[in-house]
Amino acid sequence: MAKKPAGSKASKAKKTTKKAAIKKPAAKKTKPVKRSKAVKKPKAVNKPAVAKKSSAIPKPPVRTDAQSRTLRKQMLVQISALAATLDDDSLKKLIQDAAILAHNERVLKEYSLKKELAGPKPPAATAAIEEGKDGTFFIIILNGYRNFLSLEEMRRLVKVCHGTDNAAIAASRIYTWLEGGRFDVLRNSRIASSNDPALISVWEKIISTYASEG
Repeated sequence: MAKKPAGSKASKAKKTTKKAAIKKPAAKKTKPVKRSKAVKKPKAVNKPAVAKKSSAIPKPPVRTDAQSRTLRKQMLVQISALAATLDDDSLKKLIQDAAILAHNERVLKEYSLKKELAGPKPPAATAAIEEGKDGTFFIIILNGYRNFLSLEEMRRLVKVCHGTDNAAIAASRIYTWLEGGRFDVLRNSRIASSNDPALISVWEKIISTYASEG
């Protein structure tokens, strides 16, 4: 009887135990990364408010008339008490000093009174002449007011100014001429009489700038 063929190595290998499963290497545990703590900003230090310095100079309290009279009485009593303690030489010197002070105070009062009675000083005389662009008119500035004159009026005014070499007479003639034909110039320029210095000023400018046509 024929023998069964012996099993091959391959078949034997099949009968062997299952291959051991390949173990995967264990994953390395990663350490958690520590987060850096946020840097805290220092809190702003509140500076104490600096009190604003007042530039205004404090004014002394206003004294009433009753308070002034009371203070005057007190000072007179004090002076009398101090004078009683002085010798004759010191009293003489005190009287001399008081006389000087009284004189200076009287002079200042008289000066202030004269200044008030005199009133404000009149403004400086102003006069100027401007020619129009086309030469058909002129502008006479008197005491700050601009007065327009035609070419013919300007010719007549020049003739009036050249009629005399005396400033006072010239001012009187200019005033009379303006009063007769251009009273608005006197009114607008606030010229009340021939004594206004502006009239002499304009006379000087006209005779030094323009010649009379005869």
